[in-house]
Amino acid sequence: MDTPVPMAMVPTSLNPILIQRSMPASVARPSQSRTKSPDNEAMDTVLVFKSKEKVAPPASTWLNPLQRLMDEVREALRAQPHASDIRLLIFTAAASSQDHERTLIPVPPQFQAKPGSGCQVDRLRHSVADNWPSCRLMLDSPSADEQYADLTTDDVEALHLLHWLLVATPSSPTLRRMSGLHLRRLCRVLGLARPTLEPGHLLSISYEKDDQGRWGAPSAKPSYAFLGLPFKYLYRFLATGSLEHPPGVPIRLYAQPETALVHCEELDLPSLAPTPPPPEEEPEVQEQVEEQPSPSRSSPGEEKSENPLCWRNSILTSPQRALVICQLPPELDESIAHSPQKHFLEYFVQESVGLRPCYLLLFDESVAAKTMFAWPGRRIEVENTGPSLAQRSRARILGWARHVGDKWGAFKRALAAL
Repeated sequence: MDTPVPMAMVPTSLNPILIQRSMPASVARPSQSRTKSPDNEAMDTVLVFKSKEKVAPPASTWLNPLQRLMDEVREALRAQPHASDIRLLIFTAAASSQDHERTLIPVPPQFQAKPGSGCQVDRLRHSVADNWPSCRLMLDSPSADEQYADLTTDDVEALHLLHWLLVATPSSPTLRRMSGLHLRRLCRVLGLARPTLEPGHLLSISYEKDDQGRWGAPSAKPSYAFLGLPFKYLYRFLATGSLEHPPGVPIRLYAQPETALVHCEELDLPSLAPTPPPPEEEPEVQEQVEEQPSPSRSSPGEEKSENPLCWRNSILTSPQRALVICQLPPELDESIAHSPQKHFLEYFVQESVGLRPCYLLLFDESVAAKTMFAWPGRRIEVENTGPSLAQRSRARILGWARHVGDKWGAFKRALAAL
């Protein structure tokens, strides 16, 4: 059995009661007057320092601004990974085009040559090609502070460009990926023909603020049509609603996707400017040029892609052809004759600003070529809109009331006959 040990036998170092402690100096209130001493000043400084450590600053003050931008980019990529990848590819197709003065509209602010005009397109292409990895690597990259401290100027510009495209651009729409299983139902509801071959990607297009002045008031039953666009013009049309077409020539939209793809091919042909013939040279000079290997010559695979994209880390490796399902202007709906068999319709619009993009269909070049050869394509499937639930319930209730009334009349006649 343990016996208690007297306090006198416990060493002073182990007995906390016997350790002599210095009493802290009393802290006077600010209003009271007291004489300053070195001990009091040291105690005051210690107390103030501890109080500062207890209160943590808000996260917005100690987060790196670049880290905050990258976190917002990751949130956008995580919410819609495929749609964000396609959105970046649409931008790079416009920036990589030879006609970037007509396709790259609007220009990112940090790459404008002068405020409101021009673009430093070479610097933009190098920034994208050297600093944009794939979207999967952007999601898996570390987010430590020391990583952002070592970024170069080109890396910072590429990060700001990513944030401007995916987060901070109010004019650009939001793309959301949809399942291809909904395409048949979607075409039936919109009154369009279903494509002969399924597209590789189906996306919905929505804007933050629906501009009533741009598209006007929504009609009761709007009409829709397919608009075929070369992939490099898609960025400008989705951001501004404007298209590059000759003045006085209407914009054509179709109810069949095959016809819209053929028209898309026709729009892409005039952009290829004919190369001027080489000047006549002396025979000796021509022989010397033929003997020397020209650095501009490339392999057959490179000749096909005369203008490669500056970003090659997209999930879409092959060239794309775009079809945009647009809502037609309300004033055009009144002049359309809705025939019982509404097949192979063609619509003419004078201004592209009145078109409202709603859905985006992307085809590979090989699939688009096969679809064009399947012209004229499928017929429009008319949706069988039967009576609504209220109409069916009303008819059923009227039938029961008529039946009960007949029975009640027969019962009264039987009573009168007795």
